[in-house]
Amino acid sequence: MSSGLAVDYEDVFAGRPAELETRARNLQLTADAISRAAEALLDLVDGQTARSIDAVRGSAEDASAGLRRAHGRYDGTATALTTFAVELETIQAAARTAVDDADAETDRSYRLESEIGDLRNELVQAEAVGESTTALDDRMLSAADDLADAQGAVDAARRVLNDARQQIYEAADRAIGAIETAIEDGADSFGDNWDQFWSPVGDFFEMVGEWASQVLSVVVDALMEALSALVSALVVIALLLVAAVVIGLVVASFGLVGLVLLGGLLAAALLLAVVAETVGRPQQTSGGWTSGKPTDDADVDADNDLLEARDYQGIMAQLAEQDSASADGTSTEIRVVAVRNAAGEIVSWRVQLPSTQCWNPLNSDGSLNDLRADVMLSMFPGVPTQYEEAVWDAMTEAGVFESDAPIMFTGWSLGGMMAGDLATDPRVADRVDSVFAAGSAIDKHYSAMPPDVRVTQINNGIDPVHTLEFVGLELVDYVRLDNDWQTYRPLVWPIHDSTMYGAEAERYLPEPRPGDEIFFADPDEGSYEDVYSASYTRGF
Repeated sequence: MSSGLAVDYEDVFAGRPAELETRARNLQLTADAISRAAEALLDLVDGQTARSIDAVRGSAEDASAGLRRAHGRYDGTATALTTFAVELETIQAAARTAVDDADAETDRSYRLESEIGDLRNELVQAEAVGESTTALDDRMLSAADDLADAQGAVDAARRVLNDARQQIYEAADRAIGAIETAIEDGADSFGDNWDQFWSPVGDFFEMVGEWASQVLSVVVDALMEALSALVSALVVIALLLVAAVVIGLVVASFGLVGLVLLGGLLAAALLLAVVAETVGRPQQTSGGWTSGKPTDDADVDADNDLLEARDYQGIMAQLAEQDSASADGTSTEIRVVAVRNAAGEIVSWRVQLPSTQCWNPLNSDGSLNDLRADVMLSMFPGVPTQYEEAVWDAMTEAGVFESDAPIMFTGWSLGGMMAGDLATDPRVADRVDSVFAAGSAIDKHYSAMPPDVRVTQINNGIDPVHTLEFVGLELVDYVRLDNDWQTYRPLVWPIHDSTMYGAEAERYLPEPRPGDEIFFADPDEGSYEDVYSASYTRGF
């Protein structure tokens, strides 16, 4: 499995040293030709006399001086760029070795984690029958040490890549400084041979500029991602401080007895929520299909195309429509999208789940996407909810389980939490290919997510919702080494909004991730969407 470092440090490999060196050599050849031309001009009039020749000699000497200054610019630039190309090639070679080492150690880490899991099972079995566990304990300790070494090697590779990035910056600064010196020292006026100098190297500097743009873009994005992650951590700390203040106020006002009473009331409320979820069954109030199959009517086909999602922003727009349908708190709209090819065959399924739309804690006959569902997914992730049961029912009604086409679960806020939860269910573990979530607490599902499932999540740094993991989040869920799980962290206003998350999805991912294209219809290829929409309410 890939360590993901090749993607995280793609700017390190963005330069093309071989092409750089070739173009630098061309500049050097031009400089040599200029030098020979300057010498030839002087040789042409050297030793000649007469007034006319004196005038020519003066012009020739002026021209020769100009050519020598141009030679200095070409020669200095060529030398600086050749040096940079050589340094870049060496740095990139070391960086590639670091990535290869990290990938190998990542594979080793996963093997060791699996081995440790097996050893834990053997320990439990040995203890159950009263057998000695000394040998197993030694193997467990050895495997744990090896795992720590493997993870340390990945960290070391990351440090090598950070150093490589810094070395490239420093080498680029040196090259730029040398080029500026060559240009300034050889210039006799602002416009001196400007066009002649820049015309033959324009393509080259365009390439350098492109590379620099890529580097700066990656650096700025990385800084914003880090800042957003820091803000998210501060949001969590703020929430904990608020909780501490509330507890302090309760203790100050009512004493420890009041705190115990409050804890008892909360525990009773949570128990009541669990009981209500397990004994009730969701009730379907409506359900039906809408087809986007091409017709002979151009206007109808154009309207159908506008209704279909082409990317993640399109998914967010459809989820917002589902939220609107549930906004009155009376029902929940779940959509199951069948993506069909030109022959009408189902090639994929996309399940779309709305966010929280009912905040009444006593809701008993309204929407399934309510406060109780939020609490259940955060506090009791293993307990089935009526919302979850409704999703399975809608998928069954749509025919998902009569097909072997891959599945993508999508949602934002509560819908994203449900998407992450469903993607780890054994009933579909071998068919889930992708999960898309925004502003959702789904990190707790990392360790349980089936291998090779692409998870794409967008979390606004100032949005507290995606931090409300509560029960189920483990240390391994924080340390994600594979590239399948991609998290994007904008830092924008408003805090928690479907339109905002749609815009950020478009900014980060204007095109679907490789592999996710199958979950979007392409009218140019004749594919289209058939959408099954079903509405549900809470049941007793």
